[in-house]
Amino acid sequence: MIAVAVLGFGAAGYGAGRMVYDYRAFAIPGESMSPTLKTGDRIVARALDGEEVHRGDVVVFDSGAFAQTGQPGVSVFRVVAVAGDTVACCAGGHLTVNGKSITESYLSTGEYAGDDTATFAFTSGVPEGTVFVAGDNRGNAFDSRFRGVVRLSGIGGFVVATGTVATPASLTTTTTFTDAGLPGAPLDDTTLAGLRWWILGGFVLFLGGLIGVIVSAVRSAGRRRKAAAALPMH
Repeated sequence: MIAVAVLGFGAAGYGAGRMVYDYRAFAIPGESMSPTLKTGDRIVARALDGEEVHRGDVVVFDSGAFAQTGQPGVSVFRVVAVAGDTVACCAGGHLTVNGKSITESYLSTGEYAGDDTATFAFTSGVPEGTVFVAGDNRGNAFDSRFRGVVRLSGIGGFVVATGTVATPASLTTTTTFTDAGLPGAPLDDTTLAGLRWWILGGFVLFLGGLIGVIVSAVRSAGRRRKAAAALPMH
């Protein structure tokens, strides 16, 4: 029972430790990623740990990582092009990456969708070590179209869920870019949900082991009392 309790404590500690060190919670300050992420939404970001950043990933980064720095702070945008790509707007109203038309189902259809800034013409190459990011609410997003590419070294993590680390709602990954024939699928994080099971399962094991230890101790004490009572009197 002691071994079970220790195992449970270790499993719960592992899950909790991974949550604390690998995931961070942030609040969305504006509307640039609406409707995917709305103003005031809580989001959960998984720390970047050697993974490649792909088109379609929603990333969180220091705003100073833009080629043209502006106000300091944290930015959250969607990666639409990676190193070596040429990204342009707009062919038939669609973004193009390396000449392939991208049908972006996640784009906002709200107040700013018809704004000229949502579809103004541009062409940009993406240098090595950088990515090109854009807001889903493209008519109201101060993104790479205006501030240049983002250094990969400044990216802190992938946005994988809304809510809190303890109660996350997974962010739906997009197949928009792979459907267009571009390689590299965005990160689909399954670890966070699994860590909750580590914590829950570990707690159950720990509790079961602890109860077992207590019951064994009580029974052992009872047997000792009975044995003492049965000793012959002199």
